[in-house]
Amino acid sequence: MFVSIPTSAHTADSLILGIHPYRSHQEIRSMFTPLAEFLSQRTGIPVEVRIGNSYDSHFNAIIHGQVDLAFIGPALFVQLIDKGVVPYLLARLEINGRPTFTGKIFTREGSDIRTLKDLKGRHFAFGSYSSTMSHLVPRQTMYEAGIDVEDFASYHHFDSHDNVALAVLAGDADAGAVKEAVYEKYRSKGIVSIATTPEISEHLFIAPANTHPDRVSLLRQNLLSLSADKSEINQVLSPIKESATALVGVDSRDYQQLQNIIKDLRARGVVK
Repeated sequence: MFVSIPTSAHTADSLILGIHPYRSHQEIRSMFTPLAEFLSQRTGIPVEVRIGNSYDSHFNAIIHGQVDLAFIGPALFVQLIDKGVVPYLLARLEINGRPTFTGKIFTREGSDIRTLKDLKGRHFAFGSYSSTMSHLVPRQTMYEAGIDVEDFASYHHFDSHDNVALAVLAGDADAGAVKEAVYEKYRSKGIVSIATTPEISEHLFIAPANTHPDRVSLLRQNLLSLSADKSEINQVLSPIKESATALVGVDSRDYQQLQNIIKDLRARGVVK
């Protein structure tokens, strides 16, 4: 269904869709351009894809209102809430009928690492400090199993999930942590899982707190319309995530488990 608002409610000639750099800029632009075109057509306002140079720059762009809507990971959402920045929640991804996802802690095929305890004295690869499934949740999962970074011979943070997987495959790290989708992408190339994290609520779309309520309604309704038409889902959501089945409603309570994890990490000084 076409959803629009009066022209008088528009405050800009275009809308900026901000994305965090969880893959290469070229990949992300290709992934999100169909959604930008969909929203442009539905709202009558051109939508531009803008990719942050880092997780921090994406975070700051949201805080300072430099984007009109944003796609963010769960950890970034929790950090916004913890900073007192309460954005409008628009929609969250549903993957294969589930609006939650897990992460994998993994090693190379043939490695003698079988359990989390075997990571002691090894070289470990994380993703960004702010990454939900390439740092924060796996870090807590390992801690609860009695392993933390001081137990590693060394550890390094890479700028994307893909680079974590490639580092392990190349032998630059003995093990690493990525979200399950990236693990599956590289599984056939020679990696094996040693642990799975708890399920966490999926990535979501938000609008900054100062967004006009009419615009919030416009964006939310059009995003949530991507739940019934299989053709539109294939055209618009599949490029973002091949196994995406819908965009569904979202509530801040969906992220309570992650808030508790980050609270524990903050108490140990892992995050600020």
